[in-house]
Amino acid sequence: MRTTYALLIAVLFLIAGLSGGYYAGSESAPHGTQGLNLIAASLYAPYASQVLNATGEPGSVTAMGSVAAARQVLLAPSHYAIFISVDPAVIEDLLVPQGQAQWYVAIAGDQMVIGVSRLSPAFSEISELNASLYRAILSGNTTAEQIYLSKILSIVLSGKYAVGTSNPNTDPEGYRALMMLQLSGLWIYNNISAYQSRFYSLNSTGLVYEVPQGSALFSYLDTGKISFDIALYLSSAKEQKVPYVLLPYQVNLGSGNYSEFYSKAEVPITVQGKTVALHGAPIYICFTIPEGYKDKSLAASVALYMISPSGMEDLRRYGAEPLPQAILYGNLSSVPYPLSAFINSSVLAYGGPVN
Repeated sequence: MRTTYALLIAVLFLIAGLSGGYYAGSESAPHGTQGLNLIAASLYAPYASQVLNATGEPGSVTAMGSVAAARQVLLAPSHYAIFISVDPAVIEDLLVPQGQAQWYVAIAGDQMVIGVSRLSPAFSEISELNASLYRAILSGNTTAEQIYLSKILSIVLSGKYAVGTSNPNTDPEGYRALMMLQLSGLWIYNNISAYQSRFYSLNSTGLVYEVPQGSALFSYLDTGKISFDIALYLSSAKEQKVPYVLLPYQVNLGSGNYSEFYSKAEVPITVQGKTVALHGAPIYICFTIPEGYKDKSLAASVALYMISPSGMEDLRRYGAEPLPQAILYGNLSSVPYPLSAFINSSVLAYGGPVN
C-alpha cells in the first residue's frame, strides 16, 4: 500500500508542477510506537480510517462530535496528528484562540436536511409537502419555498410528534439545527426566534430527545421513537437511507452564496467553562494538524491523501460532496511540508486568513 501511495504522491506533485522527490525521504520519518492518532467527527471516522489504510501508516482513529473532539485536542494536543471536523468554526473559534491551530483545509461541502421516520404518522403528509418544496426549489420560486417550508416546520414543531437533536456543546449538528431554525424564522417571518422559540417550548414538554452526537438518532428514526431529526447532514441521510426534507439554500447552510445571511444565526456553546458564540457559515468538512503535534511533516504527508483525487473520491463514497479544489485558510508560514508545497497549485487553493 505504501508503494501505491508513493505513486499517488508523485502524481500529485506532477499535477501541481512540483518536484516529486519528497516521499522517498519520508520513509525515515520517525514513527510513534502507536502510529498516528487521528481524531475525527463521528460521521467521518470511517473516512479517517481509510486515509490511514490508503497511506499505509499504522495508527488509530478516535471518533466523537467535532466540538467534543476539539476539547480532546486541547487536552492532549501532542497526541493527535490530524483533526477532521465538520465545521471550520470549531477550529477557528476553539483551537485557534488556544494556539492549537493556525490553519485548516476545507475538502468537501454538505448541507442540512430534516430527517423523517418512515413510521411517523405524519410521513405521508410530510412527503407530499416535501415534493412540493422540492419543485419550488428547482424552479427558484422563493415564495412557494417559504410557504411549504413553513408548513413542514409547523408540523415538525407542532407538539404532536417527538423530535431528536444532538447536544450543541458536543456536536455541530446540534447547534446547526438551532441555526437552521433561526434562519428559517428570519427568512420567512423576519423574526430570528420564530421557530427557535417553538422548539424550546417543545423541549419543555419532553418530546425532544437530545443525544451527544447525531448518529445516535438513526436508530430512533428507524424504530419510530422520534418522527423527525431536526437537522442532519444530507451526506449521512443518504448513507443511512433516511428519508429527508431537502431544505432551501437560504437555510440549509450549504451554499457559499448565502454566507452573509448564514452569519446572522448565532448559537452560544460552552467550552472549558467559557461561553463561545458560534455563527452560521457554509458547511465544510475540513482538517488541520494540531500545533502541539511533534512530527508535523509526517502528519502532513498523510494529509496529502485527503487533497488527492483518490482521497476526494473516497469522500464522495462516504456521502460528502468534494470541493472542486481543496481550499486552505490561515497562516501560510505555519503549514508543514509537504502540504505547504501544494498551496496555490491546481489541487490546493489559498482562501485567505482565518476569520
